[in-house]
Amino acid sequence: MDGVETCDVAIIGAGPAGASAALELERLGLGCLIIDKAEFPREKPCAGVLPPAICATLGPLPQEVFERRVRGYFLHSVSGRQLRSRFPRPGYCVDRRVFDGWLVSRLSRLPVKGKFLNVKEDGALLRVRTDRLEVHCRVLIGADGANSSVRSFAGLPGPQMANACQAQIPMETSEITRRTDSWFHIFYIIPGGYGWVAPHRDRLKVGIGSVLARKASRSALSRFLQNPGVRELTAGTRARDIRAHRIPMSGPLNAPGRGRILLAGDAGGFVFPGTGEGIRYAVLSGRAAARSAADFLDAGGAPLRLQKRYERRLGEEGLLSLRDVDFLEVLRTPESAERYVRRLISLSRTASSS
Repeated sequence: MDGVETCDVAIIGAGPAGASAALELERLGLGCLIIDKAEFPREKPCAGVLPPAICATLGPLPQEVFERRVRGYFLHSVSGRQLRSRFPRPGYCVDRRVFDGWLVSRLSRLPVKGKFLNVKEDGALLRVRTDRLEVHCRVLIGADGANSSVRSFAGLPGPQMANACQAQIPMETSEITRRTDSWFHIFYIIPGGYGWVAPHRDRLKVGIGSVLARKASRSALSRFLQNPGVRELTAGTRARDIRAHRIPMSGPLNAPGRGRILLAGDAGGFVFPGTGEGIRYAVLSGRAAARSAADFLDAGGAPLRLQKRYERRLGEEGLLSLRDVDFLEVLRTPESAERYVRRLISLSRTASSS
């Protein structure tokens, strides 16, 4: 144990949710400490798609931070129906190693390395123990990903998870542009989930995710790569660097916190299950958690009031609307996903003709 530190808010996890929470706390003049079990920069399996709305929160992304500008989502159904959902202005594909490192570099104090062990209440303090140090704080933000240790320790039920498997396919920049037209392609052809092809600077990120584990295996990814529509995008090139990860699929938790613990990002289920988009929601939920903690510390209220403040902030950011569609039902089979795409196409035609 390296000793004891004291701060207003401790944050477990230095990804987009944790780093955004810390940036907001610093802006508000509060002391915080981020703890992460990894050293930065670090690899993170992720398609890395960001809609342009991220700039309203973070400001314009520097050229060196993003891989490619993308036009929007290109949806494919099992019958071959297609729908382009264009962003109002170009969005981005980012490499999480670079993007997360950029967010962390904006902090006044870099994260310290440590693995979360437990937290105990001691009057007005929380004693957060890691394998390297103990932190005394008044609020704890768990931003430690889909497999959140903070969430488990707090006894909060997690979201339903999809297993995911992603690979990379090297390709010339001009060829990626020609084949994908700079759209993020989503294929609703996987039972219990979907597949994707994300265009980056000099490679495609191709993956599948499903709540049915056997439908998101390496062999399932190989079958996905043989789909004619996918092969058209990938040129049948062999995939490399296959990695597994998990994606929350049931939207924000009914209780995204307990007592003086708040959950943000994947730890709280803040992912759009229909496409797997989670970076923007991580940033927004991290910021909402920071502001809620600041309100709580300023008012000196009870833990229940902290949770109510957080729920209200999440609602103001529009994050609770992620619960509005039951995507587990929508994606249950390729046929149910087909009906979903048909409805979207119908709505799109109605909107364009009105």
